[in-house]
Amino acid sequence: MTGAGRTDTGPVRTANEDHWHVDAARGLFIVADGMGGHQAGEVAAHLAVAEVVADLVASAGDAFAWPLGCEATLPRPVNRIGHALRRANDAVYAAGVSDPALVGMGTTLTVLLVDDGQAVIGSVGDSRAYLVRGAGIELLTHDDTWLASVLGNDGAREAAARSHPMRHVLTSVIGAREPARPEVLTRAVQPGDILVLATDGLHNVVDDESIGRLVRGCGPEAAAQGLVEAALARGTTDNVTVVVVHA
Repeated sequence: MTGAGRTDTGPVRTANEDHWHVDAARGLFIVADGMGGHQAGEVAAHLAVAEVVADLVASAGDAFAWPLGCEATLPRPVNRIGHALRRANDAVYAAGVSDPALVGMGTTLTVLLVDDGQAVIGSVGDSRAYLVRGAGIELLTHDDTWLASVLGNDGAREAAARSHPMRHVLTSVIGAREPARPEVLTRAVQPGDILVLATDGLHNVVDDESIGRLVRGCGPEAAAQGLVEAALARGTTDNVTVVVVHA
């Protein structure tokens, strides 16, 4: 596996509350989009990513005790991702409670772990994971937004809803009082597959087909940079962050 990430504050925001992580040796790739005033979103995104990394490193060992529990019927990699996302939720919520400047902070989180030929993806919020295979592109995750709960993630309806005033209202975030219910899914990875993780600063302005076209035929670094530049050229008003992974 090879991967690269890029981020840009964008032309409107004064701070970048996104964060990304690439560890190709462990097959671990993450994007996060924080929210909260006075830099709290940045704190939430960085804290959540750090907690996920620490938990996944710890759970790689056979002696891991699953302090937040696991489901015996699920494969170990799925339990690892779910446990890491729950740990991140608890850590961000606890930090917000302990510091008045951070009250109410939260973050989206999309995590990709490639383990023994399987891509395991966990997601909370509206940062996305895509699979680009050959000439096609598949959106793997579902947006945790009010609008997606009403319209679904159908491409035509999504395009029509890009200007909807409720499109950014999240129904689940890392850092909520009630533990987040992460979506965790698996896909077999084939040679030549490209996986893309992105915050909404990209997918709000760059459609899925363009994302697929922009990442084909170039390495992860060039693809990540090209996606960020495309978002800026198309008028994104948000921070934009992408991670591109080649199998």
